[in-house]
Amino acid sequence: MAAVKGNKNAVKLKTPELKKEAYRQYCAWIADGKNKESWYMEHPDLSLTYKTIEIYIREEPLEFPSIHKEVAECKSLAIFEEIGMKMMLGQIDKNSPAVYQMFMRNKFGWDKESHATSTSETDVRRLLAKWEKND
Repeated sequence: MAAVKGNKNAVKLKTPELKKEAYRQYCAWIADGKNKESWYMEHPDLSLTYKTIEIYIREEPLEFPSIHKEVAECKSLAIFEEIGMKMMLGQIDKNSPAVYQMFMRNKFGWDKESHATSTSETDVRRLLAKWEKND
């Protein structure tokens, strides 16, 4: 049975502090070079994964500003760019450029036809729609 639109029975992040902490951990995970898909949060009152936090980011852009995730993604890319530069300069022994290339193509989608652009415009549109709905 589907929940009625607006039903908040399954809301996991109920306090502003818990929301901030979950988002902070999520962004820190990404900034460390890890995939968002492997993120999870276990707390005495709840467990959640990237799917849940992505819903919060999409539906509550004021409490989950996309800039934090974007900066984390930049930091993640910088980690792997640094490794690639060191490999090119011969500063890493016993490396495999083919494996690195495959990893980068999979992780960052470099061989996909189009890259997703910033989510800021989408967030702004969603926020405007939410404001219009509340009028």
